Amino acid sequence: MRVCIVVPCYNEGHRLNESAFLTFLNENPQISFCFVNDGSSDDTIDKLLRLKSKNERVLVLDNPHNKGKAETVRNGINHVVKEFDIVGFFDADLATPLNELSQLIHIIGQNQYDAVFASRILRLGSVIQRRFKRHLFGRLFATIIGTLFGIKAYDTQCGAKVFRREIAEKIFAEPFVSKWIFDVELLIRMDYRQDHHNLFEYPLRKWVDVAGSKITFKDTLRIPLEILKLYKAYR
Repeated sequence: MRVCIVVPCYNEGHRLNESAFLTFLNENPQISFCFVNDGSSDDTIDKLLRLKSKNERVLVLDNPHNKGKAETVRNGINHVVKEFDIVGFFDADLATPLNELSQLIHIIGQNQYDAVFASRILRLGSVIQRRFKRHLFGRLFATIIGTLFGIKAYDTQCGAKVFRREIAEKIFAEPFVSKWIFDVELLIRMDYRQDHHNLFEYPLRKWVDVAGSKITFKDTLRIPLEILKLYKAYR
């Protein structure tokens, strides 16, 4: 089973953990990474090219101009999907540890799931360190999405997801309507209620909020408009 994980990168030069990715690659010979530099203004591309020079299973794509996470992930997936059995995307900051990525891949590989999504569910035995305001906003967001679209996922926005090639080819084929909440749009495109796609939400054992988020308070004010755009496009 060949696996490739897309890692979108925008100004990640100061916090890209090169050693963590290299160690993970050495321990998991079936896995490759496709890092996509999204028009960064820092030294991200230099660090990615250095990383590529140290392991042949590192691919690097470079967007000359910033496209946003949604199109960056989509372009990365479409670049690799024909060559791999499992594809996915994973945030560069490693708020979700790489050993949790191993769990996602193991689960989809050992079962008949079409997709496995990481979920930041605080439960006994887990370490989920998330800012309180973001947690509250996340619960409100999930409630609204569940009501409007019938999506009952606890956490649509965690940046760690894996897919079988057949479903990825379908849901990443066209540009996204929303560049801000494309994770929700992926679930809508799967339309699991109609097509009976077999999804699994994996409760993370650890997730730690990392400083330097690209999402600002002003960005969150756009969310209602983004939800409305999805509602008009898909309902």
